[in-house]
Amino acid sequence: MAGINVLLEVPAESGDALEMHSAAVESVTEAERQASAFLADIGGEGIEFEENFTPVPMFAAADGALPQAFVESVQPSNPSLAPTSQTVVLPAEVTRARLSSLQDDPRVKVWPNSALTLFGRRQSVEVARSDGGIDCRPFRDAVTMEVLRDLLGTDALWDAGYRGQSVVVGILDEGVNGEEYPVIGGFARPNAGLQPGAAAITSHGSMCAADVLVAAPSARLYDYPFLGIPRSGGAIQMFQAVLNQWNTDGTPQITNNSYGFVGVPDPAQFPDHEVNDINHPIHRKVREVVAAGVSCFFAAGNCGANCPSGACHVSGIGPGRSIHASNSLEEVITVAAVNSQHERIGYSSQGPGMFHQQKPDIASYSHFFGNFGEGRPGGTSSSAYDNGTSAATPVAAGVGAALLSANPDLTPAELKALLMQSATDLGRTVGWDAEYGEGVVNAAAAYNAMRSAAPLVG
Repeated sequence: MAGINVLLEVPAESGDALEMHSAAVESVTEAERQASAFLADIGGEGIEFEENFTPVPMFAAADGALPQAFVESVQPSNPSLAPTSQTVVLPAEVTRARLSSLQDDPRVKVWPNSALTLFGRRQSVEVARSDGGIDCRPFRDAVTMEVLRDLLGTDALWDAGYRGQSVVVGILDEGVNGEEYPVIGGFARPNAGLQPGAAAITSHGSMCAADVLVAAPSARLYDYPFLGIPRSGGAIQMFQAVLNQWNTDGTPQITNNSYGFVGVPDPAQFPDHEVNDINHPIHRKVREVVAAGVSCFFAAGNCGANCPSGACHVSGIGPGRSIHASNSLEEVITVAAVNSQHERIGYSSQGPGMFHQQKPDIASYSHFFGNFGEGRPGGTSSSAYDNGTSAATPVAAGVGAALLSANPDLTPAELKALLMQSATDLGRTVGWDAEYGEGVVNAAAAYNAMRSAAPLVG
C-alpha cells in the first residue's frame, strides 16, 4: 500500500509498559498482537504498520508533562515498580481517505513521521574559505586524534585513572562495526535489518564510535541502528530501547545523536511537525530518557550560514533557523563544531535554537583522522577524515563518559552544567553566543572544576 507515513498515538493497554515493549521486541508475533489490540477500537482498514517496528509506550503526556512516579519507576534500583503508560505510538502508512477519518477521531492523535538526516560527510557546497575565523572549503588540513587529546586536556583525567571505564555510550545512528569498536549490546530484534555491531566500518555510526573513544578509550558501546528506519518513528523506538536498558541495569549513561532535520516546514501548514511542535512524541521520548538519568548529546547540525551542507533546505539555514527539533531541547547537550585552530567550521549550525533559545550549549572538535583517516580502518586517503557536527558531538560525549567514570553520580543536568561552565570561551562576547555556546569543551578544566567543588546546575 502506497500511503502517507505517520505516527498514530492511541490509548494504551494496562500493565507494565516496559515489560510489554520488551516482549514485543523479542517476538514479532507479540508486536503484531499488541498493534492489533491497540487498534481494535478504531479499526485497521487503510492502515499498514511497519513490520520492524514495535509499539512504543509514551509516559509523557501530550502536553509534555511526566508523571511524578515515572523517574522512580524506571530506575533499576526499584525492580518492583512497574511503569505504566497512557498512550502508545505506532508508525504506519495510511491512505489519504483513512488519514482524514483518523484526524477526526478523538481517540487518535496523528503525528508526522518525518525523515532524518545524518550530520556528517555531507558537505558538498564549494565555498572559498571565509575570513574572520571561519573555516569553509577548502577546509584546513585535518589533524590526528593525538592533537585533539592535547587540545581537550584528556591527560588530566587519564593520569588519574579515568578513561571512561564502567560507562556505556549508546550510538543512535545507522549502525556500528563491532569488530573494530567495543560494541557490547544494543537494539536487536528478530527479522530486523541490522543487528548491533553488524554495520560496515565505513558507516556513519562507526565514525561516531571512533570519536567517542578519543577522550574515553575504555568506554563501551551500545549500537542502536535506527536509521534502518530513517524517520522520527525509528528514533523513538531506539530511545525506548535505551529506556528499557536503563531500567535493567542503569546503562547506557550517555547517548550520542548525530542526526536531525535540515529544513523548517511552515508552522501554519505543518503545526505538528517535529520541528514545530515541542510535544511531538520524539521530543517527549527524549525528555523521558533524560529525566530517567541518561545524558543525551545532540549535534547542532550542518546548516550554518557560511557554508551549509548541500542537504540543507534554504528554510533551515543560518542563525535562528538551523538548530531545531530535539537538537534544540533545553534538556539535551547541543554541540557545535570547531577545527583544531578554534575556528568555527562554517557549516556548524547557529543559534538561537527554535525551542530553547540558548543553543548550542558547547562546541567541540571536528576534522580529524578518526575512523575515516590515514591509518584508520575506514580508509587511507588524506581527504577522508571525520567531519561535521556529527564528529564533534561524540568527541564531547566521550569527554562526558570520562567525567562520569570519575563521578558516576553526576546527573544529566549536572554533567551539562559542568561541561558548559568549564568550556573555553571562544566568542566575541563573554559567555554564551549563538555560534559556540559557552565555548569549546575542555576535559581538563571540567575535571578540575569537578574535583574542586560540586558543579552548579545552570
